[in-house]
Order: sequence, then structure tokens, then C-alpha cells
Amino acid sequence: MLSMFRHLLLFLILFSSINAFAVKSLDFTIHQEYVSTRALGMGNAFTAVADDHSALFYNPAALARREDGHLRMFLRGAIDAEYLDLIDDIDKADGAATEDEEIDQYTELITKNYGNHFHSRVPTLGSVWVRPNWGVAIIPADLSIDIGVHQQIGPMLNVNAYLDTTIAYGYARDTRWLPKSHRLSVGATVKAIHRVHVGEAISAVQLATDSEVFNTANANEGMTLDVDVGFLYDPPAPGFLKYMKPTFAFVTRNVIDQGFQWNFHLIDENSGEPPKLQRRFDFGSKFDLPNLWVFDPHISFDIRDVGHPNWSVEKGMHAGAELYWKMFNWWKGHWAIGINQGYWTAGFGARLAWFQLDVASYGEEVGTSEAKKESRRYMLELALDF
Repeated sequence: MLSMFRHLLLFLILFSSINAFAVKSLDFTIHQEYVSTRALGMGNAFTAVADDHSALFYNPAALARREDGHLRMFLRGAIDAEYLDLIDDIDKADGAATEDEEIDQYTELITKNYGNHFHSRVPTLGSVWVRPNWGVAIIPADLSIDIGVHQQIGPMLNVNAYLDTTIAYGYARDTRWLPKSHRLSVGATVKAIHRVHVGEAISAVQLATDSEVFNTANANEGMTLDVDVGFLYDPPAPGFLKYMKPTFAFVTRNVIDQGFQWNFHLIDENSGEPPKLQRRFDFGSKFDLPNLWVFDPHISFDIRDVGHPNWSVEKGMHAGAELYWKMFNWWKGHWAIGINQGYWTAGFGARLAWFQLDVASYGEEVGTSEAKKESRRYMLELALDF
């Protein structure tokens, strides 16, 4: 995995190259405040599944269906395969003998990568504790960097970076609003997010000639409070449907969507406001198939992020299948496949005693409806479970 030092060095190089005349970056992606390695392995179709600690962020209503407590302390990272090559090229260009050579090398680097997209989400460090009906999460650091190379005033690196710190609390209950043959769970997660954001387009000349070691003048930062509201519904399942146990879900994320109104100016006294979280709506369904020996299979279908400015039918569609297995309480895991925004996904997870390992490969759509572009990503999560 990419070393933490080199990853942060790239962040500083790009951050320090932003000046008062920088062009605003282009961004065609749908940024997620929280992702789960397990969920991404099954196409991120998790709104109606949400049966682990990540229910706090995917669908808080699922907290009403927990039967025991679970504490997860995790370290997670994700990159695409080309991101490492980009870092090597930037290191070489930054070490050129003269400024003119440095400009030439940066120009060649940007030009040869025209149309490409690079992604990194390292590190994500946090803890989530869930109990029947409630849960709490503290995520001190979640750094993601997306770099797209687009034609603006010449070819430019379009940098969109987010550094989030999140504290969240969720609560859920089963309701008595419907007849006994129906089950409806309702939940909400209140979250406080502090965000440092960079969203600028950088030219080769800026990369080569900026003399500042750490120019923070054009950073965006702020804190916001928001809430997610979720529902889970189990209808009566007569006939054949009783073998599939359907569950349907609906979640409104970022209900308030007031923007980052509180700026403590921790980065710079003139820092601006990051983009809003964006109110969005998720619809999901899950079908539990009959158990087979130690295996518990289920399939799920989601339409996510409706209402986001970059939403499209392709970017909103998610589907997945998971084969969960359990030998003992201390030895269990899962295999998963899926479709995320039109691209295949696969995942694997295993728990041995307190140690949990999850890996996933997934594709995301980073282009437009007229010019599609896949970003193939690989995620690794190491965790302690109690």
C-alpha cells in the first residue's frame, strides 16, 4: 500500500501550488462522506442490508434491529492503480535541475494524462460503537483526493480533496404505526462534520514555479451539523416470498443541508466555505435467500444519491449479492459481488477472534453522461472487533 508519507507529500505539493489566480476545478463524481469496504464489495447496494456498524451512516433505522453490541476500530485505505504512477512522475518532475526543465516535465506529465482520473482515500481512521437501538462514531481523519486531467486553460490537474473529521450519534426504534404483520423501523443519525476542502485546477507553470511551502490562502474549511433519517420496512410475505424475506429501505441523507456555517479558521484566517454536503435520497431493497449449511446468502438493489447535482441513472444504480458464512462467533466472513455505477465489484471479508480483514475492488463513474470514464479502485480495511 502507498506509504503515508508519500501520500501526504503529494497532498502538500498540490495544496501549496494553489494561488489566488487558480481556476475552479471540474468534478463529475459523487463524493460520499462515509463508505464501507464490505458495502463496496457488493456494489454499495447496502441501504436495506446495513446489518453491521456502518448502519449508522447507510441507514440508521437498522440500529433498531441489532440484537447485540459491536465496537469496531478501523484503518482503511483505497487507491486506484494509476495513482502510484502519478506520484512517481510528480516526484521526478519536482526534482528537475532547473525551473524550465521542471515546467517542461510537468507539462509533459499533464498532457500525457489528459482525460485520466486518479483517486486516493488514505487514511480513514475511526471507531464505531453500535448497540441495540443506538450507536456512536468518531472518525478523526478521512482524507480523499480526486485528480482529473481536463482541458481548461490548457491541460490542467483538477484537484478535489476532502479532509473530514466526523462525530455521529444514531438512534432507532420499531414503530407501531402498521398492523402486526408489518414491521417498520425508523432511525436518525445526527452528525457533526469538520471539513478542509481544496477544489482547484492547477497548471504545469503553477506546479513548477510556486515558491510557497504550504499556501493555505485558498483552502476551504468549516463545520456543519446535519441529520440522516432512515426507514426499514418488512411487508407480509405470503407464498413464495416467505422464502426471500423482502426488506425495503428509504433514507434521506443531509436533511438540513445548511452548508458549513461555522468556520474556526484553523487552516487560514481567510479560508472560504466548502461545498455543501448535498441533500440526497436513497431507495433500497434486500432479499434473504434460504440458508445453506453455514452460508447466509442475500441480494440487494439500490438507487442512491438522487438529488445530487452529478446524479444520473447510471451513477445511481447499485446491485449486489453476498454470501455470508459463519463457522463460529469468532470465525466468520463473506464473499460478495456487485455492480456499482455500471461497473463490477467484488469483495471478501474474514474475522478471526478480534481481527477483521476486508478487501474490495470496485469501479466508479468519474465522467459525464456523454463521456463515460471508469475509475477502478482497490480498498483494504484492517480492524479490531469487540
